[in-house]
Amino acid sequence: MVESWKTKRKGYWLYKEGKVKVDVETQKRIYFKVLSENEHSVIFDKIKNQFACDCEYFSLKLKDCSHIYAVKLFLKGG
Repeated sequence: MVESWKTKRKGYWLYKEGKVKVDVETQKRIYFKVLSENEHSVIFDKIKNQFACDCEYFSLKLKDCSHIYAVKLFLKGG
């Protein structure tokens, strides 16, 4: 899925400002907290290789949000 440049830009700054934190990691999933205007939970499913977020954007559009993009950058190390 393709993110808009605004979504990518916001995700980039969330990552660069250190707003992404690992909450819990299990064998199947990694749970992240992303501190945006509100705190959001992002889950990475290692088995399905899929991301999910509790934000309204992801819930309505089922597209990667800025929080997921920030987590992807975090996992890549930038």
